Amino acid sequence: MQLISVGAVGPEVLDIQRRLEDLGYPSGDDPGVFGNGTHEAVRVFQQRRGLTADGMVGEDTWRSLVEAGYELGDRMLYLTRPMLRGDDVRDLQRRLNRLGFDTGHADGVFGTSTFEALREFQLNMGIQVDGIAGPSTIDALKRLHRQHQEAPAFAVKEREALRFQKRLSIAGARVMVDPGHSVEYPGLVADDGTAEHEITWDIGNRVAGRLAALGARVIMSRGPLTAPSSSDRAALANAEEVEAILSVHLNGLTSPAAHGAAAYYYGQDTYVSERGRRLAQLAVDNIVARTGTPNCRTHPSTSTLLRESRAPAVIVEPGFLTHPDEGRLLRDPDHQGLIAQALTDALVTFVVGMAPTGEATPAGEAIAQAADVSA
Repeated sequence: MQLISVGAVGPEVLDIQRRLEDLGYPSGDDPGVFGNGTHEAVRVFQQRRGLTADGMVGEDTWRSLVEAGYELGDRMLYLTRPMLRGDDVRDLQRRLNRLGFDTGHADGVFGTSTFEALREFQLNMGIQVDGIAGPSTIDALKRLHRQHQEAPAFAVKEREALRFQKRLSIAGARVMVDPGHSVEYPGLVADDGTAEHEITWDIGNRVAGRLAALGARVIMSRGPLTAPSSSDRAALANAEEVEAILSVHLNGLTSPAAHGAAAYYYGQDTYVSERGRRLAQLAVDNIVARTGTPNCRTHPSTSTLLRESRAPAVIVEPGFLTHPDEGRLLRDPDHQGLIAQALTDALVTFVVGMAPTGEATPAGEAIAQAADVSA
C-alpha cells in the first residue's frame, strides 16, 4: 500500500481515524483529514506497538491497526489460508505458551505451530480435539491462565540455540539477504534523486556476493525490479528454511542532523528474540567499527518480516539518507563496500563463530579474516 500521511484526505483516512479512536487514540482532526492530530495519534500507536514511530500509515502500521481491533473471543480461530492474524491470536498463543504448550513466539499469526499446540491443549483438557479456538476452548484457557510463568518452552530453546553453535563453517549455511523496499515502494529519496531501494539493492547484492564466495547458500528476497510484500519475504525465508535473515534499509528524519547506524530485532512485551538481538548487535558494532558512524544501538520491533520469520531476522539501517554527508556516503560505492563487508563479518560471526560464552571462537575469527581478504 502507499504511505498515508499528513495532507491525505478521504475514506481511507476516516477508517484510520475510527480505528485509532476505538483503540483509545483520538486524533481531534476533522473526519477524513490527516492532520497533525492524526499524525500524533498514529505516532503514539506505533510507539506502543513496537513499530517505527514516523506518524505515517504504511503496510506494517495498517496491519497492526487491523490486528489490534481483535480480542480473544471475538471470533473463531483456526488454521486457514491466508492465516488469521490479530491480537486475539497473540493472546491465544501467550496463554498456551504459559501453560507449556509451545506455539513458538507469540507473533499473532495462527500457523501450524499454534494449531498443533492448541490440539495438544484440547487433548489434555478432554475437550473436542479440532484445533479450533471456539467458546469452550477459550473458556478452558481462561480458567487455567497462569500469569507467573514467564519462560515458555520456545524461549528456553532459543537461548540454548544461542549458546551452542552447531556449524564449523559458513559453507552451506542458508542465509536470506533482503534489500529493503522496491521499485513500487522506493522508500526515501536522496537529494540527487537516488531512491532507497536502489542503495539497499547495491549493498545487499554486495553482501550476497561476499557470502557466496565463502560458500554460503544465499537467497535474495527480491530482484532489482520485483516488489514482494514483507509477508511474502518472510514466507520465502520460511519455505527456504534459512538460518538467518539480514534486511537492509536506510534511516531518515526531518532533522538533517541525525546520523548513525541502528538495527532492529523481533521483540514484544516480555519476549525478545535472543538470537535476533545478538545478530543485530553484531551488525551495528561491525558497521560502527568499519565506517566510524555513531552507534544508534539496537531496538526491539514488531515489523512484519521480523515477526513472521521463523529464523532470527534483523533490519539494519547503516545510516541516514537525510544527513548531508552520510547520505552522500551511502550512495558512494566504496562506502557501500565497507558496509557490505561489515554485514558479512556480522553474519559469519553469528552463524559460525559463537562459543557457549558468546565469544568468537578461533574458527570464527579465521573465517572472518578470510572474509576480509575477499573484500
